[in-house]
Amino acid sequence: MKKEKKPPRPGRKLQHLQYAALSASRNAVIVHLSNGTNLTGVVLASDDYMILLGQTAEDPTPTLIYKRAITVVTPAHAPDITTALLDAETSPDFVRLYTPRTRKRR
Repeated sequence: MKKEKKPPRPGRKLQHLQYAALSASRNAVIVHLSNGTNLTGVVLASDDYMILLGQTAEDPTPTLIYKRAITVVTPAHAPDITTALLDAETSPDFVRLYTPRTRKRR
């Protein structure tokens, strides 16, 4: 019986390419963690499970961050999108959808 070989997931390859581009460019990024912490720095290196984030490109003591703790990585010079979002209730093209109530099970 032959062991079936799974093809690599396309999301992982895209993630590797993104982190490789960030570490090659040495541009400042903001790493948003799942616990609400925001870390600012430069991506120095990455592998399958973690990234190294330094304050500068020559930082002697970079921070090790597990990828599973990362929610979003944004450029440091990006505008704050929370101020650009409109409240859904005040938006003129907002239409509340009718959702019928289902019967409760006994």
